[in-house]
Amino acid sequence: MPCVGALAAAVTGLVLASSGPITIGTDAPFPEYTHVDASGVITGYERDLMDEVCTRAALRCDWELANFDQLIPGVMSGRFDVVLGGMAVTDERRALVDFTQSYHGTDPEEWYIGPPGAPAPSAALVGVQAGTVHEAHLRRMGYRSSVFATEPQVLEALALGQVELALGPFQTRPDIQAFLAAKGMDHLYSEMIPDDGVAMAVCKGNTDLLDTLNGALDAMRRDGTLASLEARWFD
Repeated sequence: MPCVGALAAAVTGLVLASSGPITIGTDAPFPEYTHVDASGVITGYERDLMDEVCTRAALRCDWELANFDQLIPGVMSGRFDVVLGGMAVTDERRALVDFTQSYHGTDPEEWYIGPPGAPAPSAALVGVQAGTVHEAHLRRMGYRSSVFATEPQVLEALALGQVELALGPFQTRPDIQAFLAAKGMDHLYSEMIPDDGVAMAVCKGNTDLLDTLNGALDAMRRDGTLASLEARWFD
């Protein structure tokens, strides 16, 4: 799929980031990165971070929810200008989009959850969300998987016994702990899935917007705002 931004740059030059509203795409089942609160508002660490970026860069920003596997294709097609939401930076994704500087580190140890006695990942049917680094990991390992559009669908399939394990960003989340306790399940197996941190993605070739975002992030790092947001949401 060609990147709309790169094609536009070749013909007319990209529109300046500040010349119109930008659309931010996110999937929001990932406390504390992004989630939808009880009043239906997207909230979390990356919501606060992006709102601050938009303020500092004088950007008019609109938010739109989408399934995670629609985010990178959406920024490539021009549906979104920026996508985020616990978006891990990997070489596979760098081939498709441009990333800002990383603004949050990740733990490379990821966990499979399931009922006691579930088989090891190499022998199990594993539920996973489409478009994630976890899906890519299962493909690389050659494990059997059942792929779902959303994380709630993965968890439902696990609860119903349609899959034997689920792999995802489960380790530090209170909502997942509550699910496991209610279903009599646990964190059973772990594997290392390294990445280069969490960042925002833009269309390849949209250097104007990329520079604008990185400039705001640089300023936030220098004045302590990034550290303050980290402490608020993750400490």
